[in-house]
Amino acid sequence: MIPLQRSDHRWPLPAKGVGVLVIGLGLVGLGPLPQSPLMPTLVQAQVLRPELRDPFLADPLEDDPRDPLLPTPSVDRPLSPLELLALEADLDQRLQAAEALLAANQDDEAIALWLREVRLRRLLGVDAELAAMQRLAPHLRDRNATEPLQILSLRLDLVQAALAEADTLTQAQQLVLADTYRQLGNSPAAIALHRDLAEQAQIAGNLSEYQTQLGNVAELEARQFAFEPAATAYGDLVDLAQAAGNQGDEIRYLKAQIHNLEQGQIREAALAAQQRLLTIYTGDESQWPLIPPLQHHMAQNYGALGDLDTASRSYQAAYINAIDQDQFNVAAEAIRELADLYKTLERWADVRYLYEQLILVEQQAFNAYGLMDAFDQLGQVYEIIDDPEAALEAYREGLILARHLNHRQAYFETQIDRLTEETT
Repeated sequence: MIPLQRSDHRWPLPAKGVGVLVIGLGLVGLGPLPQSPLMPTLVQAQVLRPELRDPFLADPLEDDPRDPLLPTPSVDRPLSPLELLALEADLDQRLQAAEALLAANQDDEAIALWLREVRLRRLLGVDAELAAMQRLAPHLRDRNATEPLQILSLRLDLVQAALAEADTLTQAQQLVLADTYRQLGNSPAAIALHRDLAEQAQIAGNLSEYQTQLGNVAELEARQFAFEPAATAYGDLVDLAQAAGNQGDEIRYLKAQIHNLEQGQIREAALAAQQRLLTIYTGDESQWPLIPPLQHHMAQNYGALGDLDTASRSYQAAYINAIDQDQFNVAAEAIRELADLYKTLERWADVRYLYEQLILVEQQAFNAYGLMDAFDQLGQVYEIIDDPEAALEAYREGLILARHLNHRQAYFETQIDRLTEETT
């Protein structure tokens, strides 16, 4: 038995030896601001028409004429507390009216009213505006309202930038900003906020919050197909779970890390993570049924890296363990893929043996289609090694199954007729 190896999740990694185991079983009129780590670039502004963008971003108090919900004092002054209270009550009514329009399938009218409500909410303070945008974002996303989504994202950029510039951005506001950006489909902005929140939690020694924010980063990176950063975040989560002795989380994060590494074609690191997962499985008898699929998966990765010898051993371990666990589908797939590997090496005796084993496995699985295919493949191998009589026998067995299944009869009959003529 080759010993299992453990490895850190980071990459690039050196090639590892196989580790198989065969077991017995209120901000208005904002101008441009300097870039900061918390401020995403305003890319949405490039695709929005000015006639849509500018009215929404403008200060409602500078509109001419003003919105009917706003008072029009004779002198330029901020709204009084009583006027703000009345505005809040009016906006709550507009919110209910927008929801009623939505219920009546008048989406365009509802969105227009919502945008008006959100725009005026900024006069009630930044937290009121952020809450309104957070509430509106999922409705826009669900209706693929592209331009309103962009308008809202652009306004969110400006609010975030102003808070960061004034150094008044709170963690609670960061959470609202991140969630709203996520709902709007602006993953890079949401990721930047979650990374900052994770760093704050780490500095404060709040491991639970650090894990939560790191999980948000990993999920969002994966969602935008940034597989390597996602895998890095999941790898950190693996280490946290292991340090906390939480094996369930460790396994869950390892699987997510492996998936992202494979999606990013970072196969050596994926194999190191799979090796780590295999170590966990082999140490817990209740997890042993999970070993054959994992070994099969590892074999595929070794094959993709061109390490055919290790791939071969991993396939063998996978199908032996799969048979022991009565996982005949896993065993059959592993045998087929190993046979394909040996075909590339022209190891025809091994290929023949594997298809003979495959027939036994498919018989145990009562898989008539798989059994028919196995006889077909075996017949082709016998032809390659110049044993036409054995090939004929294999094709005849395949024909019996083909007739039973009413599938591919003509193919097998053609093969049998051709070989019969050639041998007479």
